[in-house]
Amino acid sequence: MVVLVRRGVQRNPDRLQREMEEVFRALIPHRPAVQSHGAWRPPLEVFETEKSLVILAEIAGVDERDLDIVADSGMVSIRGQRRDRSPDSPRRYRETGIAYGEFVADIYLPFAVNLDQASAEFEQGMLRIELPRHAARNIVPRTIDSDR
Repeated sequence: MVVLVRRGVQRNPDRLQREMEEVFRALIPHRPAVQSHGAWRPPLEVFETEKSLVILAEIAGVDERDLDIVADSGMVSIRGQRRDRSPDSPRRYRETGIAYGEFVADIYLPFAVNLDQASAEFEQGMLRIELPRHAARNIVPRTIDSDR
């Protein structure tokens, strides 16, 4: 059995971390949340309260006219477009992480909601959609006769 002992200067853990991050970046190219059909997906938070389902979408730089929200009984779809502010100016990027163009976010509803009382507000780049829970229906128990 051969045992090799490396002696010398210990590696700086911060440097090792940076080197590992560089390796991962090289192996997995960074794309800002782009879906297969070309549209990107904005960051979301979806949570429920006692009374409603709340959807928060971070879509800074989007004009309200370029925003479309469609809800049905099973899903909410947020669609829109973030336009490039200066598409014709020549530029040389040093860092990029802001997605432009069309975006889509489909959120499946985990319970019945009252679409008539749904609300949406768009302020400072944050879209907030609130979908109140549908009132529970009183179900009358029924006995099923097995003799029929």
